[in-house]
Amino acid sequence: MRQFAPPAVAIMALALTLAAAASPAKAQRPPAPAAVVKAGDLFDAEQGRMVGAREILIRGDRIVEVAASVSAPPDATVIDLSQCRVMPGLIDAHTHLLLTQEAGEGLSEVAARDHAVDGDGYRLLTAAQYAREYLEAGITSVRDLGNSGRFLDLVLARAINEGRVAGPRIHGAGPGLAPAGGQMEPLPHDPHGLVDGEYRIIEGVDDARAAVREAVAAGARVIKIYPEATPQRTRLSPEEMTAIVAEARRHDMSVAAHVTSDRGAREAIEAGVTSLEHGYDLSDETLALMAERGVWWVPTHTSFGMARELSSAWPQPPSDQMIRDHLSEEHQRLRKARAAGVRIAAGQDLYAPTVVGRGRASLRVLDAYVEAGLTPAEALQTATLNAGRLLAGEGQLGVIAPGALADLIALPADPTQSLDALAGITLVMKGGLVEVADGSGACASR
Repeated sequence: MRQFAPPAVAIMALALTLAAAASPAKAQRPPAPAAVVKAGDLFDAEQGRMVGAREILIRGDRIVEVAASVSAPPDATVIDLSQCRVMPGLIDAHTHLLLTQEAGEGLSEVAARDHAVDGDGYRLLTAAQYAREYLEAGITSVRDLGNSGRFLDLVLARAINEGRVAGPRIHGAGPGLAPAGGQMEPLPHDPHGLVDGEYRIIEGVDDARAAVREAVAAGARVIKIYPEATPQRTRLSPEEMTAIVAEARRHDMSVAAHVTSDRGAREAIEAGVTSLEHGYDLSDETLALMAERGVWWVPTHTSFGMARELSSAWPQPPSDQMIRDHLSEEHQRLRKARAAGVRIAAGQDLYAPTVVGRGRASLRVLDAYVEAGLTPAEALQTATLNAGRLLAGEGQLGVIAPGALADLIALPADPTQSLDALAGITLVMKGGLVEVADGSGACASR
């Protein structure tokens, strides 16, 4: 069995010490006291609509009661958001916090920079910046799916959990389980071990099971697999994928499958994966099978505005009409998936530099869903209720309800009328603690 050493202790310690100095977050996070949040209008993610004024009683990191009026304990902190709209913290189900890929770069070039030039310390510091940007945008949980070195995502998750840096709750995968070559373009010569530095290469059924156990032992909360690894031509075998899923289920772990072709999607579904990521070529038959098997889809779609911004850095940017033609295919596929009853969770798959930062740019995937025909409220459900169910099961994330984690955001305008309201977030609470506020936490007059 192949063994990998964790990141150098000295490098980790340096990176996290420097990150702590750059963040106002405390090294040891205090327990959240009891609190009562007075919401002027509440987005009920289960109903998909605003339901009016509510009070939310929180003890520790959990919501205890949601009602028109609650009895506040004597020691409770009252957070007056009576002029605000309040909704669950947002969730991005497909992130790459440890990856930055410039226009025109291949993944081998990125890996060479990360491993041979910048190193793990710089990579962690950059990821800590991205994490803060996600949190400031109202994203309180993410599922980070590989391209993160040797478990650097789990190092960052630990630092966030301990309060050393600010960021969303991370459900990390560690290195993705991949066929030979990973996602790198073919490398006849790899003296620096770039492939093994980013992927866990699977070499048979027994090794597939061992790879799952390695990820679990390192602290992964989800297993990421590559049934196909474009631009490579290599593929995981159906038997390897079936073994991965079986071993993951033994450890109560979900499996996210990177698929770009319909063939890869079908093989992953037959193996029993939890979710399909991307799915650029899903057929009507495959969508029907996903609905039948309860397989989640995370469509990492791009809004028109985001596509224009990202493609502007290309040597020959496409015309607006070319962008619209490409996006129309995505829109049609999403509409077919909804009609078939496929469960959809939001994920942006962002790794390119953007002018508004990772967090704000990540929210543009919701614009893409609205452009495809969803209402703003339906799009918000994909990033709250649905993504919460994908990450943590029923009633734990993405809802403001008794028993759920106390993740919520406040904003002055109604996001079910326009997603533009998400640009005006004034307060972010994660696990019962106010992580981001505009100073007063109040909203403009309604």
